[in-house]
Amino acid sequence: MGEVFLDALLDSLIVLAFLLPINVIVAVFESGLAGKVKLKGRLAPLVGVTVGLFPQCGFSVVATDLYQKRHITVGTLLGVYLATSDEALPIFLAAGEKALDILPILAFKFVIGLAVGYAADFFCVKNRRAVEAHAAECEHAPEVHIGCCGHSIEEKTELSEHDHSDCGEPCGEEREIAAKNKKERIHRYVLHPLEHSLKIFLYVFAVNVVFGVIIYFVGEAELTAFLSSNRYVAPLLAVVVGAIPNCASSVVISNLYLMGGLGFGATLGGLLMNAGIGFAVLFRDRKAWKENLAIFGTMFLVSLVFGYIVSAVFSFDVLHIV
Repeated sequence: MGEVFLDALLDSLIVLAFLLPINVIVAVFESGLAGKVKLKGRLAPLVGVTVGLFPQCGFSVVATDLYQKRHITVGTLLGVYLATSDEALPIFLAAGEKALDILPILAFKFVIGLAVGYAADFFCVKNRRAVEAHAAECEHAPEVHIGCCGHSIEEKTELSEHDHSDCGEPCGEEREIAAKNKKERIHRYVLHPLEHSLKIFLYVFAVNVVFGVIIYFVGEAELTAFLSSNRYVAPLLAVVVGAIPNCASSVVISNLYLMGGLGFGATLGGLLMNAGIGFAVLFRDRKAWKENLAIFGTMFLVSLVFGYIVSAVFSFDVLHIV
């Protein structure tokens, strides 16, 4: 039984080795992106879907915040949600021979997110016009950008109008602001990625332990046979798991696929539905329940339909890249 925990720990450490540098890179990218990318106009769904492919739950939070403030359309929001890969990418990259299986999944998510995003904007004319009108009003208003998990990614850089050039060394106010900016950079580029990586590491470790215990008592062959024999129910189960607003849902779906328990179509459906904690933020902060339920229902339907379509078209192992 001890080897179950040891194997789970070793597998989880491999994932952590991929998670940490990816999260640091994403934090740097996110910081530079915040003030430059404008999710408006005809290219908004394309930009949103492209950004959503990065392995971070934070982008779905950013999109939700912008949608609540009427800065992006419902099509852009849906595109980001469908494209978001959450923690699937680093888990697949650490999977050895099945690592490249993530590429067709990301390709499907990109195309589906793009198609659904533009279709939603085409039909939801009222929402699109409201966003355009609001954008025109706020054209010159300052923006506060929200990063991963809701943290601010702006730095305080304003100095007083007093001339400090004759001080010979940084004056008190300058030193205070420099210290605050340094602290913010350390938190943004080091502490926050480390905290997020360790949190996902614990999720992965817990999931690996659970799977390890099940396999220990049930047997890997028996478990895989049970899951594969219920493959017509699997897409529905995967989408239901993907609907859970938590990073752990993408961890569960990815691990089930990598151990051979989920087919490609079911895995795709579950990861399409998974939008990190975006749904939690949407329902927590926005009181327009009918709109929220319409967004959630659209995501669920799209994920389920494509999960079953891909399951019907492709056999269980046909998209494994070896």
